[in-house]
Amino acid sequence: MVPVVAGLAVLAAAVMGGCESDELEAAMAEPAATVTSLAPVCAQEAKPVALPGSFPSQAALPDTYVVTRVEARSQGRTVVTAVSPKPFAQTLADMQKAYATRGWTASEGEVEERDAESNFSGNGLRGRWAVREMPECTGNTSVSVLIGK
Repeated sequence: MVPVVAGLAVLAAAVMGGCESDELEAAMAEPAATVTSLAPVCAQEAKPVALPGSFPSQAALPDTYVVTRVEARSQGRTVVTAVSPKPFAQTLADMQKAYATRGWTASEGEVEERDAESNFSGNGLRGRWAVREMPECTGNTSVSVLIGK
């Protein structure tokens, strides 16, 4: 539970600079419309949940990733949490490629040894994705995406 909560806190704290950061941080801190367990789940045990019909197809995660939670936030924002059945480096490469080839422009990102994040904008939207190694699930990686106007 701690890695997921910590990951979401880092995601919220790092989301875009200045006023935009405050605005998106507040959106991340709102109570979820539907709350499921925050305990980490490995890809092979994950029970997929559907993305809402309003979620933009350009922001969809790669096919092999399992979406485990979707949270509605204020002003039409959505937070998606998923688990990748791939190690951190491959998941990072997947996310960078997927978002770079679907009309998104990356900004204000960073890559560290076990985690990475990036702001993105395009397609009339903006957001941030975060990728985190999952030590409790060898070879799996957690992925979080915040997206909205």
